[in-house]
Amino acid sequence: MKFRTTLIAALLLALFGAYVYFFEYKKAEEEKKQEEEEKQVFSIDWEKLEGLEITNAHGTFLMEKREAEAEEGGPSDAQQTEWRITEPLHADADDSAINGMVSNLKGVKLEQVVTESPESLEYYGLKEPEIRIALRVAEGVEAPPPLLVGAKSPIGSNSYAMWEGDEKVLLLSTHLNPQFDKGLYDLRHKKLFAFKREDVERLRILRSGDPEMELAKEGDRWEILLPFRARASETEVDQILNKLTTLKAEKFVDEAPKDLVDYGLERPVWKIEAVLKPDQTKATLLIGSLHQEQGKGYLYAKREERPEVVSLGMDIIGTFAKDAEEFREKKVMPFKTWKVRKVELDGKGLDVTLEKRDGQKWWIEAPIEARADGTRMSVLLGAVNRLEGVEFLEKPEGEAGLAEYGLADPLARVALYEEKPTTGEEEVEGGEEAGYPLLGVLLVGMKAQEGENVYYATVDGEDTVYRVSGELYEESFPESLDALRSKKAIDFSQYLVTEIDARGPEGPVVMKRKEGLWKLKKPSSGDVEKEAVDALMTEVLALEVDRYVEEVPEDLSAWGFEPAASEIAFRSEDGEALGVLLLSDQGPEGEEGLVYVKQREEPWVGLLQADKKKAIMDRLIACVPEG
Repeated sequence: MKFRTTLIAALLLALFGAYVYFFEYKKAEEEKKQEEEEKQVFSIDWEKLEGLEITNAHGTFLMEKREAEAEEGGPSDAQQTEWRITEPLHADADDSAINGMVSNLKGVKLEQVVTESPESLEYYGLKEPEIRIALRVAEGVEAPPPLLVGAKSPIGSNSYAMWEGDEKVLLLSTHLNPQFDKGLYDLRHKKLFAFKREDVERLRILRSGDPEMELAKEGDRWEILLPFRARASETEVDQILNKLTTLKAEKFVDEAPKDLVDYGLERPVWKIEAVLKPDQTKATLLIGSLHQEQGKGYLYAKREERPEVVSLGMDIIGTFAKDAEEFREKKVMPFKTWKVRKVELDGKGLDVTLEKRDGQKWWIEAPIEARADGTRMSVLLGAVNRLEGVEFLEKPEGEAGLAEYGLADPLARVALYEEKPTTGEEEVEGGEEAGYPLLGVLLVGMKAQEGENVYYATVDGEDTVYRVSGELYEESFPESLDALRSKKAIDFSQYLVTEIDARGPEGPVVMKRKEGLWKLKKPSSGDVEKEAVDALMTEVLALEVDRYVEEVPEDLSAWGFEPAASEIAFRSEDGEALGVLLLSDQGPEGEEGLVYVKQREEPWVGLLQADKKKAIMDRLIACVPEG
């Protein structure tokens, strides 16, 4: 009986809750939504909007939506603007400006009806309205009457307005005038070209009286084809592409010029032609004579494919007014240093292979396996990437010709492989062994000329010899294998460490981190200061060996590592050993103050200053609270 009563009570409570939700809460929500909708000045289906007519102090302008279509003179996938001006002329509209207006109209609300029948419209700025806004909608849809916008209200950011043909004065929720008081220039699409940088596969630059310059994209790099053949500077080509793809008219001068002579465009001073993929269409800029407006210089210009003449700022000339030599790539072997995954070095008695493991840390792979000095590798790769020619020479054929530049038997060879593994069947040099595509092979040679060492460089497979500075070979190329090795005794990410397990004469010390707090587990339990643990790991990660013992020990006991006098393991959350530092009490005979050190996972033994070992142990002891 008791259960039945409880069940009935529960059902009644559920029914009451449903009633409150559907008849009170839901009803209130719907009423609020209806009230908000009633406040909307324009209650239309905005999907049906087809046009917007604005009348202001600058004139009357009609903007109409249109279907997107391919631009004449642009790549087949280039699109025109969403909006088009159809009055007072036909031109592309500035989508951001028009869509901003539409967005404002969608959000504008009626604050209140100020008066049903005003004695005078002059006070409200509606005797001669500043703005008239008329919406054009799809056929079969009733359009609202035009909205007349007057003065800004004395208090707040509101506008007075009224519907055309109605006497009521309305107060709008926002001041519309700044957004709609725009002239033809503000409403027009000002960009001259619609293509994107990646659409361009060829550039031609012609200047009156100068030889033609032509550049073409070949693979992933740009080449100068005329007036000579050479690799083009990515930086210089980027400047041209950036300028063309962002170029805007400063002023629209003449929509349908009768004679281009008036603008210096019948025989233009400059002609810049972009050939676009995939169908080799052309987008061409003509630049004519200089003219002054209000003390400022402008250039007449036009798209060859279009009639209208525009004015451009003078800054465009700095992009193109360069000798062809200035477009030549000065770097001997340009590349992205962060893309390099493998390096082969041959020179100064070295024959070394290095590889970046897991895309992060450099390792020497041959003739030994050891951690490399990441900073030294960055310096070396930076020096190779910065190497520039100060003179450009045609590469001779045969060893005899290369010998003239010390390149038949070069001083140094640097082979670079990039990060992306080879995936196709095509064999890339070094690909089978390295697993990475070849970026390039740099050769550096030297010849004594008039008592001075002159350095030359070339890239295997290319046809240019560069006279270069000796800085790369003399200062950045490593003198020995040891110069490439990391001197860090141990290397790990301290942010991954959640457990430290130490063994040694001081006894076991175990600390674990949970939710950002360190807890001591051995030799006792308690809290550990985070600053003390951070200081320990900072000291360990800064630990550098004086030098390595150049042999791989088979019997670790001979070095005092079985067991080690002290051992500190740093583990991750899943228990994986991020690094285990072994510290010996022994050192080489006759070298006081040195002890052996080793990272357990690596074969090499190093020599460490004994006082550095003591500093580590002192940091460890400081982590254990007294008592």
